[in-house]
Amino acid sequence: AAGVAAVVFPGGSLMRHAAPESTTIVVQNAAEVRANNQVTQFVLVAPDAKSVALVGDFNDWNLSATQLARQAGEGVWWVTLPLPPGRYRYAFVVNGSAWRNDPNAPAAQDEFGRPGSVVTIRGV
Repeated sequence: AAGVAAVVFPGGSLMRHAAPESTTIVVQNAAEVRANNQVTQFVLVAPDAKSVALVGDFNDWNLSATQLARQAGEGVWWVTLPLPPGRYRYAFVVNGSAWRNDPNAPAAQDEFGRPGSVVTIRGV
């Protein structure tokens, strides 16, 4: 069974997956991220997935904007993003078409009835 979690980490460095087919991770200094943003980590357990995208209010629901990196051997996919305080709807899209919500976050379907979730980012 697949599980999902979203965790907020204030400060620290930001790691971002460079491209869906790449395993390169780009590390940026947290000072490059605006002071009021929170580094937020999104995680999906999907052992059989070939690709996982994160879509939401923060990236205009763009399937190619935020790809998750796969942790070797575990079936765990993750990405971190700098997000300003606010409430965001989001979903994971597995293999380009299967929308999944986060069972560890409040549910929030989009206007088309697709599964999704909500995360609230608090200020520091």
